[in-house]
Parts: sequence; C-alpha cells; structure tokens
Amino acid sequence: MTDVPTSNYTDRFVGGRGIAAKIYWDEVPPEIDAFDPENRLIIMTGPMAGYSGVAGSMWQICGKSAATNPERFCYGGLGGSWGAYLKFAGYDGIVIQGKAESPVYLFIQDGVVELRDASALWGRDSVEVRHLLKGKLGKSVRIVAIGPAGENLVSFATVLADDDASGYGFGAVMGSKNLKAVVVRGRGGRLAVANPQRLRELTKYVRKLRPRGVLSSHMVEGNKPQLCYGCVSGCARGIYEATDGDKGKFFCQSHHLYIDPAFSYYGERNDVPFHANRLCDKYGLDTSVLQSMITWLSMCYQAGVLTDESTGIPLSKWGSIEFIETLLEKISLREGFGDVLAQGLYQAADHVGSKAKELITTYTDRNGQWGAYGPRLYITPGLIYAMEPRRALPQLHNIVGPIRDWSNWVDGLEGAYMSGEVIRGIGRMFWGSELAFDFSTYDGKALAAKRIQDCIHANECLILCSFVYPITDVKDTDDHMGDPTVESRLYSAVTGNEVDEEGLHRIGERVFNLQRAILAREGHRGKEDDQIVEANHTLPLETELFNEKCQVPGKDGEPISRKGVVVDREKFEKMRDEYYQLRGWDVSSGFQTKAKLGELGLEDVARDLEQRGLVVYLPWLSAGNEKGLLFFPYFLGIYFPAG
Repeated sequence: MTDVPTSNYTDRFVGGRGIAAKIYWDEVPPEIDAFDPENRLIIMTGPMAGYSGVAGSMWQICGKSAATNPERFCYGGLGGSWGAYLKFAGYDGIVIQGKAESPVYLFIQDGVVELRDASALWGRDSVEVRHLLKGKLGKSVRIVAIGPAGENLVSFATVLADDDASGYGFGAVMGSKNLKAVVVRGRGGRLAVANPQRLRELTKYVRKLRPRGVLSSHMVEGNKPQLCYGCVSGCARGIYEATDGDKGKFFCQSHHLYIDPAFSYYGERNDVPFHANRLCDKYGLDTSVLQSMITWLSMCYQAGVLTDESTGIPLSKWGSIEFIETLLEKISLREGFGDVLAQGLYQAADHVGSKAKELITTYTDRNGQWGAYGPRLYITPGLIYAMEPRRALPQLHNIVGPIRDWSNWVDGLEGAYMSGEVIRGIGRMFWGSELAFDFSTYDGKALAAKRIQDCIHANECLILCSFVYPITDVKDTDDHMGDPTVESRLYSAVTGNEVDEEGLHRIGERVFNLQRAILAREGHRGKEDDQIVEANHTLPLETELFNEKCQVPGKDGEPISRKGVVVDREKFEKMRDEYYQLRGWDVSSGFQTKAKLGELGLEDVARDLEQRGLVVYLPWLSAGNEKGLLFFPYFLGIYFPAG
C-alpha cells in the first residue's frame, strides 16, 4: 500500500474524473480486460468534497468496465455521504489493483488502511452487508459494497453505498478482485479553505439561486426527502417506505423500472415496483439495463421467441412479483438462462438468435441501458450518445431539463417560468447560441454538444452535483437567467487558484480529450464508431419518457412536435463533421490531431497515440497557449494492491 500525493495530478486534471482518467491512461494497458487483476478500480472525489452548502460531495468510480459493449474505460457517479467521509479520512481517492486470494473488505480510518477478512460477508446482499458492518464497526462508518451479482461477475453489476447511492458498471470489477466492500471513517478536522470568507459568500449566493425545495418538484409520492452531504437545496431523491416496512431509495429512472409492467399485471398501483427496485439494490444490478431487458423479454415472449419453459422464468407473468423475483435471482446467481442474461442485453440477444436481435430497438443504447432522451426528439443527444462510452445523463439533463420546464410553461402550469424567451437565453448564455433549443433544425447542435461536454467534464473533476450545476436558470428573478461563473468561483475560493469560466471549461476539454484518447487506444475507431443505434435512423418516434407529446421548442421557442420523426442520416453526419471541426479533430477520420492535444497540454498523450497511428498530424494547424491552470492545496491519495 502506497500513499501518493494528489498534487502530482492536480495542475492539469484537478480531481474526480480528470485524475482518474490520467491514472488509468498511465497504468492500465489497453489489452487487458475488465476482470484482469491489472485493471484499476479508481475511486475519486474532487476538491469540493466535504464542504457544506456547495453540493460537491459526489464521487466517481472509474476503470475498464464489463458493462460497456465492448469493454472499455468507463465511469459511474454516486452521491450520498461516502465521498465526503473518504475525504474526512484523509484521502482524495483510492486506486485498487490486483486480486485478493480470498474475500476481503478495505477499512480506512484517519489515514490508516487495512485489508480485513470478508469471508462471512460473501454471498450476502449489499444492504445486509451495510447493516452487518455498521453493527460491528459503528454507525459512523460509511460503506460501499457489492451484492451477489458483483461477486458472480454479472456484466452490469453495480455498487451500493450509504444513502442507497448506486454506481454503474463496477460491481463485477470489485467482485473480480474479491473485494466485497470499502469502509471509511473520518474524524479529521475541518478541511482547509484558501478563502473562507469568499466561500461563505458563494454558498449564500448558491442557496439564493437554488433555494431549498426548488429541485424537488418530481419527488415520488410517499417519499421522504433525503439530502446528500453538503447539499444545497434537495432534489427528487427520497426514501420510500413500503407497507411491509421495507425502506429504500425509489426515484428517477429506477422508480420507472417496473411501474408500467406491474400496473399492467395488477391493474392498480402497489408496492411491487418498489420491491423490484429494492431487489436490484440488494443484488447489485443496474436498473437501466434491466429496464431494457425486461421490455425485450416481453417482446420475445409475445413473438414466441422465448417461453417460460425455455428460460425457467415466468415470462407469462410479466409484471408480477414472481417474474421479477425469479429474473433477478437467476441473473445474480447466473443460474440457467440467467447466465445468458448476465452477459448483457446484446450478448443475450446474440445467443438467442436473429429474431431476438431484431426486437432490440430505439429503447436501448449500445450498452443495453435504457436509451432515454433520444436523438430523434432532442437531436443533440445523438452526438452525446455517439461520443461517450456510456449514457451520459448529466450531459443529457442540460438539454432535457429546460425543455421539461418549458413544456410546463407551454401547458400553463402554475409557477412555470421557462418561457420561449428564457430557454433561448439559456442556449445563448450557456450552449453557444439560441439554436441550441431550436429543434426545427440541426444547426447549433454541434456547438451545444461540445460546450455541454466541456462544462460537465469540468464539473466532474470538481465533482459537483449535476442536479444543481450548471445553474442555467433561476426561478425568483426578473429574467430567470442563471450564472455560468459559479463553478469556477467556487473552485477558486476553495483552492486559491484563480480560474475563470473559460479556464475551467478548458480543463473539461482536456479531460474529455484524454478520455477520447483512452478510447482510441482501446480500439475505438473514430468516425466509424461515432454512431447511434441504427433504429434511430429507421423507426419513427412514437413517444418519449417524460414527453409523451414529443413537444419541443422550434424557431423562437414556439412549440413543435417531432412525433413520427427519425434522425436524418445525412444531417446527422453533417452535424458530426461540424462537431469534429469545433473539437479540432480530423474531420475525415474522427481521430484527434497532434496540434489539438498539444494545445491542451497533452503532448505525452499525443506521442503515445502517434506511435500507434491513432493521431492525425495537420501541419497547417498550430497549437495555442493555454490559460488558467494553477495548483491547488495538497491532498493525499492512496494506492493498494488487493491481497
């Protein structure tokens, strides 16, 4: 076990996703697979973690994931309190390599790190593990654990932490290392702040822009609000209590996992959707993959491709508690047909045959996750889905969130303020032009995608909550315009490094380009792979989650419907070429250019890619000088080889 100063990385990559990507680039050879002991499980916080009133205690898990198709570098974001307590324990992050000979858990307390026996915990669900370890170590510890799905290397296994924070893609990687849990306890003193007075003023300002309750309008009925550590205003996140007394997280996508099937089966609302969601938490299964898989299984059954007898799963009782209990158990324990499903949606369809593959349509992305907020309706997500290794919800929310609020204004809902004028102003101030929210045209969408990606990658270096930032709009002001400078001002106040909005987004651009380089080194073929699911080009849009009318702003913010529309292939490709130009990449191939990487301070990355024939040299382009990057105060990170 070795302590490494985070300051080795902060000048260019700040924290969070940035440092994780750099460590991965330096230490993980492209040829290894997700379950190789040499893969790194990288858990990172950012410089905002542990401070009150900034909504900055998010944390990320990064590494090569079996959840992507094919396996490649990926990331999962989590909230709750675990990240803050890792910081209180004296560390910004953990990098785990190797494989323990038998099940272990990692215990970190005030700078002391131990591997402890977890044999008695192996086979238990992640919620039970949390209770057992808190009973043994005390309620003050914070725990992230895997369930049976992670132990059995289910490709889409998740991790579960305190406050029911779940993370995509890495439960099986933890399982492959025989690592059942990571437990942290921090009794450290107050975290250092470069400019305390300035931070106090900014937290008051943020609370004024995001007063408590303003983001909670989509709270599930019956939920009790639950705040992540250092939250500003609260959101739709909440804890649900079923009639049998079981409690747990039940909101957002996972809330929708089984609502429609259960209602279809029982003919009424009941607690079955919550129990389905809770079983996913306990086993450690990604609900967005399962949502696609459940839909696909129903379609296969209706088409006669799969039966109760051929699967050992009661497909005829789709929507019942019996169906979902059997399905989740068989997948998590890899029993019978569950072993096929455990490999992922596309792999399962390949196993079943061509008819089953035809039944996967636009409701899924290329990793099998539920493909919400698709490009047929919102256009810009076409570039986001094409360029990212996974469904990038924080980026998609910046498109869909304002449109949802605009729809409320169009429908005349009380208190709605997102007029056509306001939504055009957001496009102009944050995403490059008013065309960002004009869905009668593909114009302006390439610039919007680039700016959103740079902004969100910067925020995921800090790491800030995507439900709060960027603050694009404000309810209680005359013009309702938000403030794009808040994140850079918070960063400057905490670290003492004066970086403006442009400088911070430049960091995000650097990290995005580093991620792109990682993907290229792992086999991503540039333009050839920068595609969306084919059905988006061929199947007309019928409906969309949270937007059944398929209503979006057109020219001047006037309502238009995109029902019946497909993604125009020629216009998509033209938009993608414009995106490459804005990125400074080679338009003909989609590969990065040596000049752009040099401009971003990634000369070492450019040299590596050049040796592999994965970077383009365009002699007429010259690199510019970068502005705005300085060091911030010294923190510690930790490496340890499991076992």
